[in-house]
Amino acid sequence: MFSDELANGSLLTRERKGGLVMYEAKWRDSTGTQCKRTLVRAWLEPDGEGNLVKPRGRIRPGYLDQSRAYVAMSKLIAEHEGELRRRPTKPEATFDDAVEAWLEYLEHEKRAKPATMRGYRTMVCSPQPSRPQGKPRKARLMRTFGGRKLTGITTGDVNRFLSGLDLEALSARQVNMHRQVLHSIFAFCMRPDTFGLRENPASMTMKRPEPGAKPIDIFEPSEVLAVAEAARLGEHRGQGGYTHSRYSEETMAEWRRVNEQDAALIIIAGFTGLRMGELRALRWEDVDLENAKVSVSGAMSWDTESSTKSRQMRTVPLAEQAILAFRSLLRRSNFGGRSDFVFVRPDGGSLDRSAVRHRFVAGQKAAGVRVRRFHDLRHTFGSIAIRKFDLVSVQAMMGHSKITTTQRYLHSKPRPDDAAKLTELFEAVV
Repeated sequence: MFSDELANGSLLTRERKGGLVMYEAKWRDSTGTQCKRTLVRAWLEPDGEGNLVKPRGRIRPGYLDQSRAYVAMSKLIAEHEGELRRRPTKPEATFDDAVEAWLEYLEHEKRAKPATMRGYRTMVCSPQPSRPQGKPRKARLMRTFGGRKLTGITTGDVNRFLSGLDLEALSARQVNMHRQVLHSIFAFCMRPDTFGLRENPASMTMKRPEPGAKPIDIFEPSEVLAVAEAARLGEHRGQGGYTHSRYSEETMAEWRRVNEQDAALIIIAGFTGLRMGELRALRWEDVDLENAKVSVSGAMSWDTESSTKSRQMRTVPLAEQAILAFRSLLRRSNFGGRSDFVFVRPDGGSLDRSAVRHRFVAGQKAAGVRVRRFHDLRHTFGSIAIRKFDLVSVQAMMGHSKITTTQRYLHSKPRPDDAAKLTELFEAVV
C-alpha cells in the first residue's frame, strides 16, 4: 500500500483478494474528525514483486488512474464539507428555543420598534391565559409547533397549519402574517451561527392572494374644523357650556386646556399628515413657527420613543391653520419649554393613544360628522397636498419610504379636462 499526500487529504491504494486494487481517500474534516472512504477501482495491478504498476492499454470503464482519483477525492471531500455545513448545529433544539432566539435577534440586532415587538410576541405567545382565570390565548403557532424539534418540522406540517387557518375563516392577510412569521423564524434558524437548519419549511408554501387596498377615506377640511370645534367646546367629553358648577375652577381649567389641546391636535393632524405616534412624540424644539415648518424625527412606538416609521427625519411645511393651532397651545401656562411635549397629559407625559382615538370618535359624533379613523386625517393631508404638489414632494412630506405608497393619493389629483380630452379623441375617430 502507498500514500500520496494532498493539502486536504491523502490518496491511498489498497490491494484486495484476487489482485483488485482500490483507491481510498483519507482526510480530517473541518470538525477534526478522521474520515476514510473507498473511491473506485485503481487502474493498477501487482507486478508479482510487491509493486503496483499501470497495466498496458486504455483505462477500462469503472477504473481511475491516479490523476483522476485525485479529482474524485477532492470532490468527495468538498461534498462531505458541504454536508457538514448543512447539518443543524443544534439538532435537539425546539421551536420554542428558536422563537426565543428570534425575538432577541429582532429586538437587539434588527432594532425592531416596541410596537413591532409587541405584535410578534402576541403571535408567538404561549397558550396560557395572560391573566389568572382569563380566557386561553389563541396562540396558534405555539399550539401547533411548540415543543417540537426544529429538524422535525416539514413543509407539509406548515402547509397543514396554514390550511387549518383557512378553515377557521381567517382573512388572507391574517394567514399570510402567520406564514411570514414562520418564514422569518426558520430563515433565522438557517444561519450557521444560530441553529444551522438545513432548509426553511415555510419557503415552499403558498402565499394567499389578498384583496386590493381599500379606497382611501378622507375628511373635507370643513369636517376637520367642525370636529376640532366640537372638541374645543368640550362636546366630545359631554362638557358643553361648562355648567358643571359642582367642579372646582382648577378642574374646569384643566378641562379647558385638554379640550383646546384636542382641537389643536385634530387640526394639526389633518393639516400636516403626521402619524399618531409622531404627534405624540413631537416636542416644541421640533416646531419652527417663524419659518412655518415642523421637523419630524421621532415617534412613539407603543409607549416608547423611537424613530419614525421610515427611520428618517423629514420636514413638513405648516399651513396657516396649523400655525394658529400651535399658537393656541403656547397660550397655556406650562409645558412650553423646548424639550416639553407639544401634546401632554396633566403630568407632562405623552398622550395615551387609546384616549385620543376615543375622544376623536366622540368629537365626530358630536359634530354630526361620519365617523372615520384618526389615521384618515393623515390620508386627508395626502389627498389635499397631491392637488398642488408633485408626487416626490408629497412623498417627502409624508415620510413614505416607497413612492408606490404615495401614489395612492393620485386619485385625488383633479383633472377637470380629462372628459374634454376624451370627447376630442372620440370625435377624431368617428
